[in-house]
Amino acid sequence: MPGHLAPPEMAAIRAPTSHELVVDQIRRAIQVGRFPIGTRLPPERELAGQLGVSRTTVREAIRVLEDEHLIETRRGRSGGPVVVGPTATSAAIRTELRRRLGDLENVFDYRLAVEPAAARLAAARRTQRDLEHLRDVIDALTGLAAGAHDASEVSPPSRFLAADAEFHRRIALATRNPLLVTAVEDARAAMFLPVGGVFPTLHPRANDYHAEILAAIEVQDGLGAERAMTAHIETTRAALRELARPPGLKRESQAASGRRRRQSSAR
Repeated sequence: MPGHLAPPEMAAIRAPTSHELVVDQIRRAIQVGRFPIGTRLPPERELAGQLGVSRTTVREAIRVLEDEHLIETRRGRSGGPVVVGPTATSAAIRTELRRRLGDLENVFDYRLAVEPAAARLAAARRTQRDLEHLRDVIDALTGLAAGAHDASEVSPPSRFLAADAEFHRRIALATRNPLLVTAVEDARAAMFLPVGGVFPTLHPRANDYHAEILAAIEVQDGLGAERAMTAHIETTRAALRELARPPGLKRESQAASGRRRRQSSAR
């Protein structure tokens, strides 16, 4: 019949194996910051109990994650599976970042569509318990941004990014909307980079706007929370773009920025 559209074909379904499901679970936990670089995963027996699978299945999943260079199994009494960072040089990491920049720009567009709205809703629905959790995370972020150190084997940049991920997750949880929680975690997983190698030190503006977002949520200022979250995400996007530029272009950009500031002050 003219104008009749044939129904779209559906793809065949392949049921994933148990170890593939375990791989997905652990990989996502790493990508959303629950296991930052340098963190030991729970013991094999504990993982098997948490995930409801056999230790053999966990072992198979760990081997896959080792092949993906996300995990390294270390020997000895304090050994076990450890989340590892990249072995590439800083130049190679920047090259990879530039290669992925288009995809990451899409992720930031997605974050700008989701997270400011989540912050606005969290301001309306947050409880005192939510605020306590958020204050605890802010304290951790502030300490790490100020250069606080302890005996942890996890690098400060990786710990900061993990705390940052928890901050955004806690805001999503405060909305009482599981779809928003999943959306925020999806964005975090999609922008995953081996941050301990990409960011050897924290960006000077890494902690910008966290306190402002919390302050607006605390007084239930939804519009203020939304604006602060938007500014925070745009600042993070700008830092990533800066990092992706070749060193020569970065120096030229900084020099041009300095000229613009001098010209502005001379007017």
